[in-house]
Amino acid sequence: MVIAQELQLIRHFLFGLATTSLIACSDNSNLEPETAAEKLAEVSTMTFDNQVTTGAELYSSNCAACHGSNLEGSTLGPLLSGYTFIQRWGTQTPALLLGNIQANMPPGGNEHISNSDYLNIVAHILNVNGVDEINEAITATSDFEIADNISQVVAQREQSEPPAPAGLTVRGNPEDFVPFKPLTQEILRNPDPQDWPMHRRNFYAHSYSPLTQINTKNVKNLRLEWVWNMHEGDSEPAPLVYNGIVYLINPGNVVQALDGKTGELIWEHWTGPANRQDMRNIAMYDDKIIQSTTDARIVALNAKTGEKVWETQIADSRQGFSNSSGPIVADGMVISGLAGCTRYTREDCFISAHDADDGQLLWRFVTVAKMGEPGGDTWGGLDNMFRSGGDTWITGSYDPDLRLTYWGTAQQKPWVPVSRHMTIFDYGLYTNSTVAVNVDSGELDWYFQHVPAEALDLDEVFERVLVNRGDEKLVFSLGKHGILWKSDRVNGEFLKFTETMFQNVFTHIDPETGAVTYREDIQNAQLNEWTSACPSSAGGKDWHSMTYHPPSGLIVAPLSQTCLENAAREVALVQGGGGVGASRKFFEMPGTNGNLGKVGAYHVDTLEEVWNHQQRASLHTGTISTGGDLVFVGDLDRRFKALDVKSGEVLWETRLGTSVQGHPVSFAVDGKQYVAVTSALGGTSPRVVPGVIATEITYPRSGNALYVFSLPEN
Repeated sequence: MVIAQELQLIRHFLFGLATTSLIACSDNSNLEPETAAEKLAEVSTMTFDNQVTTGAELYSSNCAACHGSNLEGSTLGPLLSGYTFIQRWGTQTPALLLGNIQANMPPGGNEHISNSDYLNIVAHILNVNGVDEINEAITATSDFEIADNISQVVAQREQSEPPAPAGLTVRGNPEDFVPFKPLTQEILRNPDPQDWPMHRRNFYAHSYSPLTQINTKNVKNLRLEWVWNMHEGDSEPAPLVYNGIVYLINPGNVVQALDGKTGELIWEHWTGPANRQDMRNIAMYDDKIIQSTTDARIVALNAKTGEKVWETQIADSRQGFSNSSGPIVADGMVISGLAGCTRYTREDCFISAHDADDGQLLWRFVTVAKMGEPGGDTWGGLDNMFRSGGDTWITGSYDPDLRLTYWGTAQQKPWVPVSRHMTIFDYGLYTNSTVAVNVDSGELDWYFQHVPAEALDLDEVFERVLVNRGDEKLVFSLGKHGILWKSDRVNGEFLKFTETMFQNVFTHIDPETGAVTYREDIQNAQLNEWTSACPSSAGGKDWHSMTYHPPSGLIVAPLSQTCLENAAREVALVQGGGGVGASRKFFEMPGTNGNLGKVGAYHVDTLEEVWNHQQRASLHTGTISTGGDLVFVGDLDRRFKALDVKSGEVLWETRLGTSVQGHPVSFAVDGKQYVAVTSALGGTSPRVVPGVIATEITYPRSGNALYVFSLPEN
């Protein structure tokens, strides 16, 4: 999957694998695992202050080389203190912080760091950040909010920035630029060619613009029209454009409206929390901009003024639930996914629908089958409490004729069956599947589980692309295994697959049923055993959406060619526990000549590869295609390119201020076509893996911005 949501899961990883080597930054060879007796003795005598003292020494020897001796961060690891830390973790619990650290740090494995060592390190981090209102030792189940235990004096001393803005900070009205037209369901079903009114442009998720003004003959003349600096933070944005107005999601849950011709700011709304975290996309319906937030709310803003219209809490962020992608609006229903589904709690992940007019809940479909329900016998007899995963952290698609919405689900958690106290034959419905849900009832119409009992953090959660070919109604998906799947979207029948790159996870994929067979060593992997596999957790394909180009019948996908070693960690079955429970290392994919990035084009009828373009730099945008027979894509090395959709030839490229990341769009205002893309920072596996492998590629560590290109007037 996402390293815990490329899921918001990993979106909350404080310690991400931002290292330039394949091992931890510390020498922990002198640490020995604790015995049960030692553990009991420690619990009986330990206080929080004792933990802090011991944790300071452990942090110095195990963490400071990457994260700084004073938790100030470095080029090898993010900061772990101060205002930014409190903004991100103040409303969370020590148990959640411990789980994220224990499951993911150090990068090379943790067999020499005991459970009590991890608790002591967490205590040190909390103490440095001003936690001074507790006396008892923290435990793996400590569930108090971190900020509630920071005294006012310490909080004021640590706060290095003024309080973040809230609500409407810039006032304006698009009608000062163009008459406003409500965005109706009829318009969404058949968008005007000049608009990009939803994520991936249409309900079918084609990421295709029919505009032809910019084409293979003149794209070489593209030039910068305007640029808009965005707020800093993690960002993988997908702008919307409707009736000449650009609606842009920024890090920290900030939405802006800009004039599409000039880039002038019209209004800005800070929905909060102002945590610098990423939200990929927003939605629009009628006269509302509808956003999901990183703390699992849905908020509707007036598209004309930016004022808040309504707000709904969809899940409890204190239990780790979050969102990193926005909703899709189908016939007046705001349909949302959910991320952060890694903890052992009574609540599971779900897809939900809310009324677009007032935010009232209409239905929920839970993606984890419970005991006594259909599919409930696929979880190895685990209690419902310990059935985790099934995140839906990438926005789904919609067929308004069939009245079905199609979503990918992420894998079970923890990542490896042995860590889950399960086997490779405990399939865990409805994880790593395509689910087709009836939008009127919220009931499951059909499902197809691509990879049962997923074992390597290779989830199949990404966009479902809907294609009509004659009388056939098809659905395509492409996940981290690098396998392009083709199914009948009416009944879910498997039709065909193709491998878009080298994979050695499966020894066989049945061409008739799509059933996969894992390698034997993956099937039998035990705790702390290293298992290698290709592709890695960066994909294959990750959150960067692919495009369908109707004139040619091609799906063009941005792909990542790397591999990993994975080792399961022990995860206890205790309420509030859970996590992802694995260590990993990364390396280049054999046979790629060191090329991490690949753009591959596949014909939807045969799934044969028509062409590919490979390069050293990894790709960090989705692909979009246009009626001008172009494909646009951007990469880590700051390059934004236009390729010929029929041949893959690079026809134009430019270099932006920092890494090109997000979802490009194309739109038109007053008959003039524009192509827009964002430069951005942050992310999980797709950023971590090239940072380990392609260390020669450098880029500025700030510079989130929206760049808009057009042809010269002549």
